[in-house]
Amino acid sequence: MGSAQKLNIPSDREERLHYIRRLFSAAKGPDLELAWSGGRASGVRKLNAIDAIQYGRNRNFVNGAVTHLSPYLRHGCLTLSEVFAFVKKQSGIQAEKLLMELAWRDFWRQVWFAEGNAIFSEMEPPKVDIQYQTLSDAVKQANTGLPCMDGFVKELLDTGYLHNHARMWFASYIVHHLKMDWREAADWFEAHLLDGDFASNHLSWQWIASTFSSKPYYFNKENLERYTGGKYCATCSAKCPFDASYEALNARLFSPPIATIPKQYTIKSLPMKAAHRFQANAIYVHDEMLSAHNALMDKPYPKIFVFDPVLCGHWSLNRLQFVADCLHEMMSVEVWMGDTHEVFMQKGVGQVVTQDTPNLTVKEILAPFAPRWQPMEKLVNVRLSEKRLKRFSRYWEKVSPLLMPDI
Repeated sequence: MGSAQKLNIPSDREERLHYIRRLFSAAKGPDLELAWSGGRASGVRKLNAIDAIQYGRNRNFVNGAVTHLSPYLRHGCLTLSEVFAFVKKQSGIQAEKLLMELAWRDFWRQVWFAEGNAIFSEMEPPKVDIQYQTLSDAVKQANTGLPCMDGFVKELLDTGYLHNHARMWFASYIVHHLKMDWREAADWFEAHLLDGDFASNHLSWQWIASTFSSKPYYFNKENLERYTGGKYCATCSAKCPFDASYEALNARLFSPPIATIPKQYTIKSLPMKAAHRFQANAIYVHDEMLSAHNALMDKPYPKIFVFDPVLCGHWSLNRLQFVADCLHEMMSVEVWMGDTHEVFMQKGVGQVVTQDTPNLTVKEILAPFAPRWQPMEKLVNVRLSEKRLKRFSRYWEKVSPLLMPDI
C-alpha cells in the first residue's frame, strides 16, 4: 500500500465502489451487491425485517427466513445486545431458536477472549483421524465437479455470503471427504466472507473437524437435497460422495485418531515498534465498532480508522467496500490507508482509546500508544468458567436463565 495516506470516502455509492476498487487494485472479487450495502442504516432495515417465528421454522433451508445480520454484527453496525433485546421484545418465547443462534455468536467471542490466538490452532485432539492436505485450486476455483460444492464456492466468491447450513456442508466436505487442512481452508474461507469473524469462522471449522467438539460433523445426500430443495441434486450427474446412509458414511470417512495432542499452527508476531512521548489522544476506530452510535464516538478526541494491510490486506473487494459504506455514515471519523503506527506518528498521537477486542493483532499494533481498552457491551454480565467455554451447551445452561428469565 505504500506510505500512509488520508482518504476521502465519496458520498455517492457508485463513486464509492469505484474509489475503493481503484485504491485496492489487488483486492479480489466483484463489487459489493446493493443488497449487502454496509452501515448501520442498512443493518437496521434488515433488523426490522426479521421474522423470528419463520426463522425458527425454516432456518435450516437455504431459502429459509434467515436474518442476514451477520456482517452488521461482525462490524459493530449493530450490537449483539440490541439485536437480542429487539428480537426478544418482538417475539418472546417464539423467537427462542433465533435467540439461541445469537448466543452462539457470543459464545464464540467469549472463547476468543479467553483463549486468544489458541483458536488458530487445534483446541482439542481430533476425535477421528483428520489429515492436512493442501487446499486445492479445484476447490478455490469451484471446479470440484460437484454442483453443490462448486455452487457454494461461487456464491461465496460472488456475494461474500453463504447460508450457515451450506457453510457446514462445505467444511465437512473439505475436512472429512477431501482430507484437507481445516486451518488453511478456514483462513481462505474467512478472507472471502463479508461477515468474516475469526472466532465464529475458525471455531466453527474446528467444530466440524472435531477439534472443538465431541464428534465430527458430516451429512448425507438426503440431508443436503432436503434443505436445498433439490436445487443441486435434481440435475447432478456426478458420482455423489454423499449418497449413502450415515452408518456407511461413518465407516468410510472415519478411523480412530492418530494424533493424541492437538496440532499447533505458528502465529507470527509483528515487529516491535518504538513508543514515543507525543501528548495527543485519539479514538482508534477498528473494524468491530463501525457505527456512529458507538459510545466512543461521543468522546472529544479525533477519531481515526486505518485500512491497515496487516488487518485487512487479505480481504475481498466487496468487504472493503462494505467497510467503506460503514465509514461513510461516520462523518467524524478520519479514514486512512497504510501503516497504523505511521498514521499515529504523523498525527502526533501518544495514547489511543478504543473498544476492547479479542483480536491480539490489533493489540500488538496499538501497544506503542498506551491503549486504553473500553469494555464492549456484554450480552450477559456473568463470569464464565473455562469448563463452560468448552461447549456451547454448558455456556447456554449458565446464561439462558439470565438472558431469558421471563420466557
